[in-house]
Amino acid sequence: MAAFKCKMCGGDLIIEQGSTVAECEYCGSKQTLPKLDDDRRANLYDRANHFRRNNEFDKAAGIYEQILNEDTTDAEAYWSLVLCQYGIEYVEDPATHKRVPTVNRAQFTSIFDDDNYKSAIQYADGYQRELYEKEAKTINDIQKGILAISQKEEPFDVFICYKETDANGRRTMDSVLANDLYHQLTQEGFKVFFSRITLEDKLGTAYEPYIFAALNSAKVMVVLGTKPEYFNAIWVKNEWSRYLALVKQSGGKKVLIPAYRDMDPYDLPEEFSHLQAQDMSKLGFMQDLIRGIKKIAKADEPKAASRETVVVNSGNANADPLLRRAFMFLEDGEWQSADEYAEKVLDIDPENGEAYLAKAMSGLNKRTRSAMNDASGIALNANIQKALRFGSESLKNEINGYIAADERRRKAAEDAEAARRKAAEEAEAARRKAAEEAEAAAQLEADKVIAAFMAKQNGVKAQSLEQRLVSAKQKLSYIEQICGGYDKAAAQIRQYSDERAAANSRLSALRTKRDSLGLFTGKEKKRLDGEISEITTGLKQLDLKLTSAREQLGGFESKTAADRALSQARADVSLIQNGIDAASISGSGEYSYSRALKVLQTKPRVFQIASEKQPKLVSSCQGFVTIPFGRYPQASKNENAPIEWLVLKNDGSRALLISKYALDCRQYNTSRANVTWETCKLRKWLNGTFLNAAFSESERAMIPTVTVDADKNPSWSTSPGNSTTDQIFLLSITEVNKYFSSNSARQCQGTAYCYAQGAHKAYNGNCWWWLRSPGISSDYAADVYYGGSVRETGRDVCNGNYAVRPALW
Repeated sequence: MAAFKCKMCGGDLIIEQGSTVAECEYCGSKQTLPKLDDDRRANLYDRANHFRRNNEFDKAAGIYEQILNEDTTDAEAYWSLVLCQYGIEYVEDPATHKRVPTVNRAQFTSIFDDDNYKSAIQYADGYQRELYEKEAKTINDIQKGILAISQKEEPFDVFICYKETDANGRRTMDSVLANDLYHQLTQEGFKVFFSRITLEDKLGTAYEPYIFAALNSAKVMVVLGTKPEYFNAIWVKNEWSRYLALVKQSGGKKVLIPAYRDMDPYDLPEEFSHLQAQDMSKLGFMQDLIRGIKKIAKADEPKAASRETVVVNSGNANADPLLRRAFMFLEDGEWQSADEYAEKVLDIDPENGEAYLAKAMSGLNKRTRSAMNDASGIALNANIQKALRFGSESLKNEINGYIAADERRRKAAEDAEAARRKAAEEAEAARRKAAEEAEAAAQLEADKVIAAFMAKQNGVKAQSLEQRLVSAKQKLSYIEQICGGYDKAAAQIRQYSDERAAANSRLSALRTKRDSLGLFTGKEKKRLDGEISEITTGLKQLDLKLTSAREQLGGFESKTAADRALSQARADVSLIQNGIDAASISGSGEYSYSRALKVLQTKPRVFQIASEKQPKLVSSCQGFVTIPFGRYPQASKNENAPIEWLVLKNDGSRALLISKYALDCRQYNTSRANVTWETCKLRKWLNGTFLNAAFSESERAMIPTVTVDADKNPSWSTSPGNSTTDQIFLLSITEVNKYFSSNSARQCQGTAYCYAQGAHKAYNGNCWWWLRSPGISSDYAADVYYGGSVRETGRDVCNGNYAVRPALW
């Protein structure tokens, strides 16, 4: 028995080995099955069917093609390509509750003539062929109905493609912009397909016949959007991808024009990279767009007998026709031809100001003279300088007007920049002040948290804290007294020590002199003995003074040591006082133990401060604490967001972290080979590309290089290789079982970026993620299943659907 997803509703199918057809117990649909030779192919089919069920037909088709590259006889892959090509979506019939097909990508070609359908029939067995033929007939009948309706529709000139509503069902800015474009084009006499209006009277009917007719008849499609995700919305992409295929077949008779606003043009779909995109925020965008559409949409219409004439006054009859041609080329955007004809004018009349203006407009890509009002930096343009030098008074006034407009824009830009800088400085000042206030509040809160932990840990009540406070204050007073007189006592010790050294030196000299006297010098000896006795008495008094002075130092070896003890004594008094405060209000629960624990789990800075002050106390906190550290793409590839980390262990001097969400999708190794954590490509990527991308230089300095043990697989004797030294690593089987106590704790969801990179997303939103331990063999690595269980057997190291949860100290 094997599990596989229903390709119509996504429910789990339990199928017999070797079966080619099955019936879904959830939606009742009888369906064909692919060749499921291994788990990898099953994963590919599940992923492709997921995209197709969500109408992401191009993504799905890419995976089906990948399957066919590996097995050209897979009938189900050919049939799945047919479903993608015709945009087949299976919807529930309200009457029978069965899944029936709808066509979202109608074709002029019959499904029976499709090459992929023919290949599916060729390689199918009898059961599959019967279902394929039955389904193809249903699809073909639907398509005939679509073609019959579409053929009655009048042809369109322009198709406007856009996102109508956002995720909350509200109308998008794209819809408003599309509405403006629709009215501008209709005023110009074009027939425009704009779904908001064109399909207004088609409510309750299928839209595909009308969309199909419009796509095939329109000479121009304008795809407009204000966000990258709007361009890639499923139904928006369905329209423009179909139209791009028609463009390729049209031989230049159809054109797609991307139009964007409030976003980077490099975020446009990759399929638009060869097209000339238009910035909707640019002044004159609408006029330029309509003019371009006129040229394309009316290219097959008879040319008008006359056209707008550009009036020039060159003063040379031979040059005037050439000059008019130059300005006509400018109107059509043929810049090189315009420049060539301006040069021809200058060959006849080298001081023709109008010709120099035409050359300047060609170099700046300006179609009309009025467009020169938008030109930047033209005062220093060499051709503009010559136009001013040789032009008539009226031309000089005209050009000076362009320059004045440019100067006004420059001045406005400078003023705006100055205002922006001032606002930024004010915002930075406010941010610094807020940060300082937040830091002070965090310091205070950390003290209260520690006091609550101490009260919980020691069972200390307010009364015993009061006793400890008295003792702590007495100690503080004693150390303050020592620090206050430390310099004076130290000076006295130096003085007494010097006096003692001098007295000892004098005493030694007197004793030597006395011992050298002869037998008849008794009187001198007596005098010397008296002086020696006096000095000895003085030394005893100095020793008493030295002892007293040393006692005033409190046993501290230096003033620095005394000051350090003073700081600690003050901190002890403050901590006990906070404990008294916490104990006195514990009845309200404001800073009870449970409150303190919640603060630690939700406020990273308070956790950090408390860890520095009382590492052993705070490390007793049960449950994971989340802290932000580093940045990595999460919502999209162009957006770096703070990475959230779970604190698995805190030993006071360092903390073991693992990312809360899976951050990326990577192979354990880029090829199917016998590898270990020491030799795999994922280790190299984590400690190179990822490390440098996710962390700043100062943050990288905070991540120590540690020894990563080569943990064995508890169930298999596969060699784990050698221990390594890394900054970033994956957890082993032993570690993941140690730090995560249950399957639910090990369950992990990936970021949007992680799933976009190819990580498989389970029905519950979770993903599979790698461990560093080896699997059943050296070409397998252990992993955590989407349900949270540790799979010691593992998966092949080149699997491309597994996510990565980095770990670090």
